[in-house]
Amino acid sequence: MANVGERIKQRRQELGWTQDHLCAKAGLSKSFLSELENGKRSVSAANLLDISRALSVSLDFLMTGKASEEPLRDVSIPSALAKFAAEEGISLKKTLMLLDMHKQIVAHRSAKKKDGLDSVDWRKFYEGVKEFFDEE
Repeated sequence: MANVGERIKQRRQELGWTQDHLCAKAGLSKSFLSELENGKRSVSAANLLDISRALSVSLDFLMTGKASEEPLRDVSIPSALAKFAAEEGISLKKTLMLLDMHKQIVAHRSAKKKDGLDSVDWRKFYEGVKEFFDEE
C-alpha cells in the first residue's frame, strides 16, 4: 500500500515533472520533497494542500489513494472578513465556516439579494453564530 510520499512521487512522474519542477510550483525545498517521497519525513496540512494544488489532485487522493467525490474549489474570502479573522485570531476553518453560514442565511432570506460580503459587520455576525462552532 502506497503512502503519501509514494503517491506524490507517482503523480509527479505521471506528469513528467522533476522534483525541481514540483518544488517550484508548490514552494518547497528539494531536500524536503526528496525526504517526503522516500518516507523519511511527514508533511504538514499546509504543505500537503500546496502539493495537491500543484499536482491537480485532491487531498483525499494524496492521503488515501482514492479520489475525492467533491471537486476542489477555490474560495475567495472577502477582505473585510479576512481582516476581522486576523484581528480575532480566528482559524481558517472557522473563517470558512463563518462565510458559509453567512451565505446560507442570505440565500435563505432572499434569493434575489446580492452578496455585499465586504460590507458585512463580521464581528456582529460572528458574535451571533459563534456558539455553533466546534472548539478546535
